[in-house]
Amino acid sequence: MSNRSLVELNHDFCPPRDDASLLKWAKAMASYMRSADVRELPHGVVRKHYRHHSDPDPMSGRTTPDRVQVP
Repeated sequence: MSNRSLVELNHDFCPPRDDASLLKWAKAMASYMRSADVRELPHGVVRKHYRHHSDPDPMSGRTTPDRVQVP
């Protein structure tokens, strides 16, 4: 599958606070990545954009805000 997803993480819900919740969250994300079905996204994660890798990148040409450190 050559699809790309841009997601928003709500920091009030991500990451989960305990191991059991983290495992449930990670399994939901893995399920979403296999299916691209928004119903699989865990609570606190919202899909903002979805595209095939060959479609134009909607973020192309945008700069990273100064306060964000990029490795």
